[in-house]
Amino acid sequence: MNASDRIKAAVQHQVSDRIPMHINASQWIVDRLLKHLALSDPKELLEYLHIDVYDMRGIDLHSGSAPRYIGPEHPILKPGKMWGGNIMALWNIMEYQKESVHGSVLEIQPPPLTANQSLSEWDDYQWPDPDWFDYSEISYDLDKWSDFSIMASGGSVFQHASYIIGLDVQLMDLLTDPDRANYILDKIFDFYYEYYRRLFEQAGNIIDVFALADDFGTQNSLLISPDTFDKYFAGRIRRMADLAHQYDSFFLLHTCGNIEPLIPRFIELGVDILDPVQPESMDPGKIKKLYGKDICLRGGISSQQVLAHGTPKDVETEVRRKLDDLMPGGGYIFSPGHPVLQVDIPTENIITMYQTAYKYGKY
Repeated sequence: MNASDRIKAAVQHQVSDRIPMHINASQWIVDRLLKHLALSDPKELLEYLHIDVYDMRGIDLHSGSAPRYIGPEHPILKPGKMWGGNIMALWNIMEYQKESVHGSVLEIQPPPLTANQSLSEWDDYQWPDPDWFDYSEISYDLDKWSDFSIMASGGSVFQHASYIIGLDVQLMDLLTDPDRANYILDKIFDFYYEYYRRLFEQAGNIIDVFALADDFGTQNSLLISPDTFDKYFAGRIRRMADLAHQYDSFFLLHTCGNIEPLIPRFIELGVDILDPVQPESMDPGKIKKLYGKDICLRGGISSQQVLAHGTPKDVETEVRRKLDDLMPGGGYIFSPGHPVLQVDIPTENIITMYQTAYKYGKY
């Protein structure tokens, strides 16, 4: 059974030879793993860890396969150069390296637009355009990843507005200024919808999963009310799900935090895969029992606690417990409870996590 078959079986709630597995990590984690395992490139790393999914933005979300940039002069994107699918670059948001007690992390600049600017001033912002990209070669770029289940990722209908105007401004606009809220949400949605439509037009036959990233939850509760979700985001998510399904791809929604009240709504809107079922916020076993027949779950392994602070033995115990909870009957893709591994997680714990899942994740 190949990687694509495993993903399809999981989403269709069927058992396969084993659970499929996924990884994303910061570039410093990738470099550390490559050095520790004496491997030469990210593809070897995916193969060593028995990973089934190739994220088109690469393991580190910055160095993957993307349409060529052919647009105007831009502070970050360079014509004719590979840009790796880094979504911050699309919105002209600079990233910079910062040192933490555990090592290097990426931070982003303050929001480039402010609340005291007019919409006419916002019009002058360099909004991305789908015409800036040449999609014609993307199928050829993905040939080397044909042994994996290919996932197109990076889009958003909610979260990316907070990078551009700030989360505080965005949340206030949702409540007090619907016209301005919809202005920026439309800018983001219209770009991503057309960008991915053109991507699917060229490579839809080899893309298994289309992933949207929008954090609707905090650690303990929803970030916005269900009514606000329905008012601004339900219709946009449904259209993205319909786009994926039009090209026979599955639709994944990433949203951290406690988003349990919205899960029935996600199912109604056409979400096939829910990520990351964050165990610090929700009980993955409970979510499986309540909704596991209607939606595939990805994630569930504690990144904040066990992976970051536990021993390899603790990690093995955590993985085996979550496999017992989430594997039965299919409908599960193995991944950490926050999918992008950061430098506070020891190398040995990452390797133990995937080795344990591969050993005990067989049906």
